[in-house]
Amino acid sequence: MPTSPRTPFFGALPEHGLWSAVGLTRGQFVGILAVSVALFVFVGGPVWMNVRDGHLVRIAISYGVNPPATAVALRRNGSARLPLVIGGSVVIALVKLLLTAGLLVVVALAR
Repeated sequence: MPTSPRTPFFGALPEHGLWSAVGLTRGQFVGILAVSVALFVFVGGPVWMNVRDGHLVRIAISYGVNPPATAVALRRNGSARLPLVIGGSVVIALVKLLLTAGLLVVVALAR
């Protein structure tokens, strides 16, 4: 049985997961998610300094980057189709929602 030269896990993330269903690689999925979360955290100043301020701009920018980034990643993979772009963007947005909501709760409770 030949072994793959690729590492099957990235931390706790297996090589194939919900990102595979929408045509993204693990690295592309994690990369787009990391950029989106970083934009949420730092646009308009660090979120921990502005916990009780309005977050409309940071939300719009951080979610707005998902569809174009997903489309670029899928085009690079040769599978850029509208349903995959929409599906990938939605999956990333849902994971990002959980991460950023949890982050805001933790930061608000810590203050």
